Order: sequence, then C-alpha cells, then structure tokens
Amino acid sequence: MKLGLFYQAGYRYVAAYNALNQFRKFYPDAPVAMYEDGSFVMEPVAKKFNCSYSRTKLSGFNDPNSGRPAFDITTILGWYDRVYEACTTTLIDVDWVMNFEDDVWIKREINREPLYDLSGISGVGWNEELYKYLDTEVRSIYGCGGSVFNRLKFIEAYKKIKEINWEEIGLIERRPLEWTDSAITFLFLFSKFSVGQWEDAQQYRHSNIPHLRDRLGWPGTMEDLEKEQGDIAVIHCWKPYYYPTEEETALVDLAGLRDAIAEQGGDPSK
Repeated sequence: MKLGLFYQAGYRYVAAYNALNQFRKFYPDAPVAMYEDGSFVMEPVAKKFNCSYSRTKLSGFNDPNSGRPAFDITTILGWYDRVYEACTTTLIDVDWVMNFEDDVWIKREINREPLYDLSGISGVGWNEELYKYLDTEVRSIYGCGGSVFNRLKFIEAYKKIKEINWEEIGLIERRPLEWTDSAITFLFLFSKFSVGQWEDAQQYRHSNIPHLRDRLGWPGTMEDLEKEQGDIAVIHCWKPYYYPTEEETALVDLAGLRDAIAEQGGDPSK
C-alpha cells in the first residue's frame, strides 16, 4: 500500500512530534505534506520527520485547545485546494492519502486494505434530504482523522467542485460546508465514488472515555492503552499528547525542537 499523509496542524507540537514519530516507525520513507495553520511551531517538527512544509493561506479555527481546518464554505474550498496541491506535488507518487491529525495513532503497519475510494470510521451523518439529493444508500460520513482516500479519485472529484451549487447544499445541510470530514465524504459521494468503513481503523476506546478532555482519559502506560485497542492499525481520538506531562514535553524539547521553535519566532510554551 503506497501511503502518504496530508497533515494540517498547529500549536500542539508535542502531539505532532509523537504522532509523526510513531508513524515513522512503520513508514520511514512515506511522503508527508504538512501545512501549518495559525501557529509558528511546526516547521522544526516537519524537518525532524522529513515532511514537506507549507503554511495555510486561509486559517481554520485553530488554537492551543482546538484544531479545525475549516469552518465555512471559503475555508472548506481552501482546504480542498490544499489537499489537491498535496496530491499533485508531495504525494504525487502514492496511491492512498491519509487525512492525518494530531490525534491519529499508528499502532502497527496497515494490513487490511481499504475497500472503498474513501475508507474510514463511521461518523455523525446528515439529514435524510442530503442523502436523497446525492442518490446514495450510504447513511454516514467517513472522512475523519485516520481515514484514507484514493489519490487519483480525489483529483477527479476535485475537478467537479465547480459543478456544485454550494448555496443549495447549505440550505439542505450545513455540515459539508463547515467540517472537513463531511466535506470530503460529500465530494466523493457527489462524484459517485464509493465510501465506507475501513476495518483497520477505529476510534479510541477506554472505560475512562468521559475524560477525553484531560489526561485522566489515558490512565496507565501507552503500551497498556495500545493493548486495549485490539488488533488495529489506525486509532483516531488518541489524545494523551494533547495534555503532555512535563516529562513528555521535556523529551521533545531535548530533541532540539524548543530552541528551533523559538528561533523561528514561535512560542513553544503554547
């Protein structure tokens, strides 16, 4: 499986460092297209893990506590442009592109091939009217972090964007105009490409799941938590490094990132 990553990131350099460090254990040479949004801390991370690096021309809703690549039709279209740019430059030699995020964790090498043009984890769907508009039997969305899509199919779908009446779509359902997981699912379905569940990806699961917004949601060692996930390659909502311990932050800083971030004008304390 020739895989590459599209990765829009910002602020959480400890999470980004650990996510990419884990990915490189299994895919040391895979191309990664990183786009930094809002902050000035990611370029040293990109260099450390041999990623191409660019800054977004349009900012999503991204701050130290939240990351959202797009939130309205202008930023959604900008995100589509960014993915297309990555697919035709850095990722031009791959077959599959993963929508990578700070909270995507690669537990092992992928061994279950995606069955759909867009394959991912089932998420919050739309109202029935939009599914009928698209004339599809699908009743979910599949574009969240960790999902993978066929690069050539995305390029083909991208060329249909100008055919879409976005004002009409917005009157039916707002999510494809505000959230990238909905946006890419919509684009693939509009283009009559297949979307569905990927058997090698799942959401993080743990009995302490109500505490996802603090470190209490990840009790025990990382090895213990990985074992609880079962035999799976890709885990979404793996957020312990959103709330790094002082020791974890220090380990990343010892890798030289803190000084490099400060040199480029960023604030590694955020």
